[in-house]
Amino acid sequence: MKSVLTRLAATLVATVGVIGLTTAPAQAATEITAHLEIGFNNGVPAARTINLSVHVPMNEYDANGYLIHGARIQVRFYGSDPGTDPLLYGPVTWYKDDYGLTAGPDGIHLDYGWEVPQGSFLNEDSGFANNGDEVYIVAKFIDGDGATISAQSNTEEGLY
Repeated sequence: MKSVLTRLAATLVATVGVIGLTTAPAQAATEITAHLEIGFNNGVPAARTINLSVHVPMNEYDANGYLIHGARIQVRFYGSDPGTDPLLYGPVTWYKDDYGLTAGPDGIHLDYGWEVPQGSFLNEDSGFANNGDEVYIVAKFIDGDGATISAQSNTEEGLY
């Protein structure tokens, strides 16, 4: 009886060891990319279209885990000006189940778009000598414990 229990215990230890080896550790979020696109809607007079694309690469299991445990993506819009870049709008924050925020095989994605009227917050250089507007976003990935990584997007230029 003692040898059966000993063999059973050894088998249990070996099984736990194998399961432990096959379970990959959680992948930490270490990088983020952000892209901004501002266009013109031909169907609505003077409307501007804003499209955000943010990506946090990781596997799908970890992406879902992060979102379930409170991770979020936060975006702020800035004007690109010599000497200082004023905050134009934000923060806007997306959480699990918010439209546009998804977990997929290659990580967490925020793909979101909307329209604003001409002269909205995008018009960051209004005035007598308005030579155009320069707008970019800073996207932050904030995990459930508050750890943060961020990325600055490209700068979009135009008369907004």
